[in-house]
Amino acid sequence: MKLAIFGGSGVVGQTLLPRLLADGHQIRAMRHQSPLPVEGIEVVQGSLAETAAVAETLADAEVVVQMTKGGSGIEQVVETAVRGTVNVLDAIRARGGVRQYLLTSSDAATGIWSHPHPQPISHATEPFGYGGYYSLAKVLEEVIVADYHRNEGLPFTIARLSFVMREDLALRLFLAEAGRGPFDSNYTPQQKARLAAGERFVVLPVNAAGEVLGRTLVQREDVVDALAAMIGADAAIGQRFHLSGAAFGYEKPCRHLAEKLGLPVERVVVPDAHSFEIDYSLTTELLGWSPKFDVLAMLDAALAWRNKRQP
Repeated sequence: MKLAIFGGSGVVGQTLLPRLLADGHQIRAMRHQSPLPVEGIEVVQGSLAETAAVAETLADAEVVVQMTKGGSGIEQVVETAVRGTVNVLDAIRARGGVRQYLLTSSDAATGIWSHPHPQPISHATEPFGYGGYYSLAKVLEEVIVADYHRNEGLPFTIARLSFVMREDLALRLFLAEAGRGPFDSNYTPQQKARLAAGERFVVLPVNAAGEVLGRTLVQREDVVDALAAMIGADAAIGQRFHLSGAAFGYEKPCRHLAEKLGLPVERVVVPDAHSFEIDYSLTTELLGWSPKFDVLAMLDAALAWRNKRQP
């Protein structure tokens, strides 16, 4: 199929584009600032703010994929998440004939840590943010897409990604080292002193009641498999999917990592955080996808990546 890609140089795009080429797709991608990671694609220089460049990227595409981040500051929220998304959708409307518009959103569009979730987050969870520009951007993107679907018949697919793990990122979500650590603003004075002195420890976050927190993550390889399955799939049209690994409590992976590294586990109270789970069963039901990586596999992959790069 002929694909138009926006945001192809990002965390997911740099792995997804080679996969799509291997699957036989033809790709035209916009390059803004970062270089695109693969050969064999047609490149259009420009930004989402430039309507002519957006239209040129779309050209004769059957499927349009938007993977732009759009939320590290208010300027990006306005220019990328809002103006950029509207420019892409206006170009789709003007051109006509697009079979599918695929937006990569985030579980950040569902509030995750910031509010209690009595039920697992799912495709039926309406967008709301947790504060901060990134979450706001993802909420606004989803709201704009819903509006264009309702009023223009946009053939959309939304993929809400959990926090995407790659390289040694999973370690940085559990391990305090090199003067920083997860939830480090909540460390006790003693923990901060030990960290400043160069000590390492595994962080076990708990809520104000002392209950171990839980969440979800997703490995980049699993995201690529899911997105590749969505592209051009009739079953994906009009759907909002979640891409996530299995939900977990922090206790088991913390113990796993502590045993691997011979480090102590430190409890850290994060009083404003709430555990959450994500229900990705619709993705399995309609696309036959399920994650290959659980959190222990993510940690093992991160350790292997780091060990290969250590002298």
